[in-house]
Amino acid sequence: MNFNFHNDSIRGVLRSFGHEDAEVDNIETFVTFARLANGIFREMDTDLTKLGASQGRIIVLSLLHCHAPHRMTPSELAEKADVTRGTMTGLIDGLERDGMIERVAHESDGRMVTVGLKEAGRELLSKIVPYYTKLIRSCMSEFTPQDHKMMKGLLGKMKGGFERSLPKS
Repeated sequence: MNFNFHNDSIRGVLRSFGHEDAEVDNIETFVTFARLANGIFREMDTDLTKLGASQGRIIVLSLLHCHAPHRMTPSELAEKADVTRGTMTGLIDGLERDGMIERVAHESDGRMVTVGLKEAGRELLSKIVPYYTKLIRSCMSEFTPQDHKMMKGLLGKMKGGFERSLPKS
């Protein structure tokens, strides 16, 4: 995995269009963060594929595991996973086809279905959790408690700025 964090071309292009150094620093920091996140997720996706999983599938299985023994509706899953209902339908279809989850008619409204975790889904999660734990431990091994606190604060500021940039609905 090659991350070019010292990308002089970004700085050069921005300066050529008259951007101030502070703005260049903002963009360079953001691009560095985005490249790191993309690289991590790309590597994770490669590893998860080898285990027969994906980020989306793991999110669905994790949500169902955390809510067990209660079942969830597809719309509840979509909301909690922050994906569209169409995306969730595709994830549920694949997980059901692979025997990881099951759809059951809703207790009080037969027109609706609920989704529950099957043993195969629990088994997949039990293989994935150690992978995530090892990866995160490795990524964060150099952090002190103060680093964690500072990083959470900085990410909170970044999240707030991002949310303010979104159109008001």
